[in-house]
Amino acid sequence: MQQRRDEIIAKRAKLAELKRQRELRQREFSASRQSIDATELVQPTPSRADSRRELESIISALVGESRPGSTAPGSPAGGKGSRPTSVISAGQLSSDNAEISSPTSNTPAPPVGAIQRLSIGPLTTVYETLSSPKPEILTYSKGIQTSEPWSPPKQRSFGSDSEGDESPTRAKTPRAAKRLSRRERERDEELRQNLRREIEEELKTLQQLGSDNMATASISQQSFPARTLTNEELNAVTSSEDFLDFVERSSKVIERALEQEYDILADYALGGMNGLDDDDDGYGTTGTKKGRRIKEIAQFWDERWSKKRMISDLGFSTKFPELVLASYTKNPSAPHDPDGLIQVWNLHMHDRPEYMFHAQSDILTAKFSPFHPNLIIGGAYSGQVLLWDTRAKSAPVQKTPLTGSGHTHPVYSLDIVGTQNANNIISCSTDGVVCGWTVDMLSQPQEYLELANPPPAKTEDMAPTCIAFPHADPTYFLAGTEEGAIYPCHRYDRAGAKAGVDARLAYRGHAAPVMSLDFHPARGMLDLGDLVLSASVDWSVKLWKVRPPAAAA
Repeated sequence: MQQRRDEIIAKRAKLAELKRQRELRQREFSASRQSIDATELVQPTPSRADSRRELESIISALVGESRPGSTAPGSPAGGKGSRPTSVISAGQLSSDNAEISSPTSNTPAPPVGAIQRLSIGPLTTVYETLSSPKPEILTYSKGIQTSEPWSPPKQRSFGSDSEGDESPTRAKTPRAAKRLSRRERERDEELRQNLRREIEEELKTLQQLGSDNMATASISQQSFPARTLTNEELNAVTSSEDFLDFVERSSKVIERALEQEYDILADYALGGMNGLDDDDDGYGTTGTKKGRRIKEIAQFWDERWSKKRMISDLGFSTKFPELVLASYTKNPSAPHDPDGLIQVWNLHMHDRPEYMFHAQSDILTAKFSPFHPNLIIGGAYSGQVLLWDTRAKSAPVQKTPLTGSGHTHPVYSLDIVGTQNANNIISCSTDGVVCGWTVDMLSQPQEYLELANPPPAKTEDMAPTCIAFPHADPTYFLAGTEEGAIYPCHRYDRAGAKAGVDARLAYRGHAAPVMSLDFHPARGMLDLGDLVLSASVDWSVKLWKVRPPAAAA
């Protein structure tokens, strides 16, 4: 405890000593400050003339010692004064330097104490402008952005050689055609125009010469000798849309001709059933275990587009029986490909389709228009009704909007009813809505009908999956549902029945959703228009004899 007290006393003494020293320093500083102020008050301020004389004496002493060749104001050398302190011109500076460096100058140096007068020369304002550097213009191309310029993969064109593949005008696919610059497209078009002009001149000359074949051939060879097209001309021709369309059409014609299967060694003298296979029974043969069999005659498959897609519908053309269309759903392993796809196949060409159309949603049903052979109508999973034209490109030419005025659920079935001059597209979706559309306008439905289950059902919601119209009455149709039942429906109000589902009758026989319905075409002497085929997911196909609408009761 005593030790702690001694430490505190020592610290207090040290603090007192530091405080005393600080006070001494402050008194010394204040005393020196007062003495400086007193001297300033005692000494008078020098006048302006004294300061000038003192300044002139100092300057003359400095100038006299450093510049011995300068002349005094009264010397016979011309009375040139000393160097002014202001900014002087370049001429004066050069003359001063000449006088200083002259070795023959004998001008006596002025005395040290002599007074020299300063003369102020004319003032010259000097502007120093900093020239701003011009902005450097940088130009670059896509080829120098990387260390190694990228080049697209080469594709061989029709009849092209190794030199033709290296031509920058080569474009055989739509993507490559888009990559062509405007200048290259203009150059290709100019080459095509020149070639077309040459051919037209030759044809005009041949028409003017007349019908003498020998003379015409000789003159044609002299005036228009045959020449080989350059690589640029060849690529300009082969990359044009007209040439590609010509090759597409011509190659299809040749493939159809090559696919004709005809037995040139057939012997028509042989009669009976000798020409039949052992495992195939002819028409009308009965009493065998095998009976009639279905024989496969062709397979239609496209490696690029048909792979991993489900076929949702099939349909034949009423105008061209050799054409059959197939609608496909999406390919799960190809997310960048269109979801919906339609391929039109020809029975005489198995390797590739005649036409191919696509959509942004899965196509669930499609068929040829019986009144316009070049039109194809399809229903999509998005609820849209789409229209394609074989004379146009692969995208739909018309489609219904994605609004509440039409379908909001998948369209699984549709049909085209009416006559050549007045026909409608009837579509149904799984929310029970049936819409009528005109081919000329798909922006809004012309008819709107909601189907509901008849009263014995537990719920009013009906999910129709297919519809079918008889050929004799376009106002009456059958609707197959997800429950497996088939209901007769009316498009309009009629005597004894309102528009919608006819609650008086139902066809029940399937245990799973009905996926397809089809009426008999009713052609011939015997009217079979009341026969209907139904196909279901329960692996069964049933034949029905339906009652006419008037006798439903």
